[in-house]
Amino acid sequence: MPIRPAGTSRASAVDHDASLHGQPLPRQLLVTPDVASRTQIAAFASQLAQALARGTRLVQLRNRSLDADGYRALAESALALTHAAGAQLILNPPHDVADRWLDVTGGALAATVPQADGWHLTSERLMACDTRPAHWRLVSAACHDAAQLAQATRLGLDFVTLSPVLATTTHPDAPPLGWPAFTALAEQTSVPVFALGGMRAETLSTARNAGAYGIGAIRAFWPAA
Repeated sequence: MPIRPAGTSRASAVDHDASLHGQPLPRQLLVTPDVASRTQIAAFASQLAQALARGTRLVQLRNRSLDADGYRALAESALALTHAAGAQLILNPPHDVADRWLDVTGGALAATVPQADGWHLTSERLMACDTRPAHWRLVSAACHDAAQLAQATRLGLDFVTLSPVLATTTHPDAPPLGWPAFTALAEQTSVPVFALGGMRAETLSTARNAGAYGIGAIRAFWPAA
């Protein structure tokens, strides 16, 4: 279910810390950079450990390059680190891996799927869902417009990312929303919204003033190699 209780205004939801099943919902979401091969997992783990040591407590394990076995190995390494640090890990595997691991309701098909804290839906998979994906404690989704936010609200997701807010090198061809449009969209949902795209640690105050619960980023929260 959405974190914000019924009848609570967006302003109060943004101003007060939300919780995810008894744990505080952090204001910062680390979206991990891509790992191109299994040989890079050890270096990735070292950098993730640094991010966690700096206080990261919510991680989306995004990858578009590995096969199922490679992503499973990456997730198992990340799970050990995040859980040891008291952080939460949300899976966002390559599209073909997600197709193999999830059934039509979003439930895990195989016992070999890493037992992470949650699953992140791409905007395409979000719009294809009839109900909230089963078997996952936390479910988030990528949103870019009002229709996707409405779907996330209807499904009762735990939080969403709304992007791109500002220009970003990750998706240089995507036109940025800008803060006024972001605010107008964020006001349409009861689900906590993380501003994504061009965010930096010092952008958090601006984002919250614009109606975001928090911010998500890759470069801003990922340690240099």
